[in-house]
Amino acid sequence: MTKPEAERPLELSLTRVLGAPRALVWSVWTEPEHAKQWWGPHGFTTPVYEADLRPGGSLRVHMRAPDGEIFPQEGIFEIVDPPQRLVTVGAVEIAGSVAFEARTEIRLTESDGKTTVRVLQTYSNLSPAAAGAIEGAPIGWSQQFEKLDTYLRMAIGP
Repeated sequence: MTKPEAERPLELSLTRVLGAPRALVWSVWTEPEHAKQWWGPHGFTTPVYEADLRPGGSLRVHMRAPDGEIFPQEGIFEIVDPPQRLVTVGAVEIAGSVAFEARTEIRLTESDGKTTVRVLQTYSNLSPAAAGAIEGAPIGWSQQFEKLDTYLRMAIGP
C-alpha cells in the first residue's frame, strides 16, 4: 500500500552542467572559504559556512537575505565520497523555529572537463512556515547554480 500524498516526503531533483572539472567543483562546494562566496540565491550572502567534512561531521550554514534576515541551517554529513558524492541531513530555521528537515544528495560526474551536478533534496517534517521556502527552492537552487558557475569561471579564468 502506498502512502497518501500528504504523508509522502516532498522531493526536488535538479541537474546542472558546469564548465569546470569535477575536482574543482568538489573543492568550491566543500571548502568553506569558497562556498561562502557563492552559496545562496541572488542577493543572499553566507556569513557562516562551517563544515566538518566527514561522515557524522557537522554542517552549519547561515544565509542572510537582502532584508537582513538570517536563515540558519544545521546538519550532519551522512556520506562524504570525494569527489563524486555528498549527502547531508539537517534542519532549516525560519523566524527562529525549525521549518523543515532536508536530506540533500549531491552527485558529481565529469565528462570532457565539464561537471554534471545532480541534486536530490527530500523535505520532511514541514511546518506551515516551510511552504514558501519549499515552493521557492527550485528558483533558489537555480540562482545558486548561476552564482557557482560565475565563481568557477573566475577560478579557472577565460
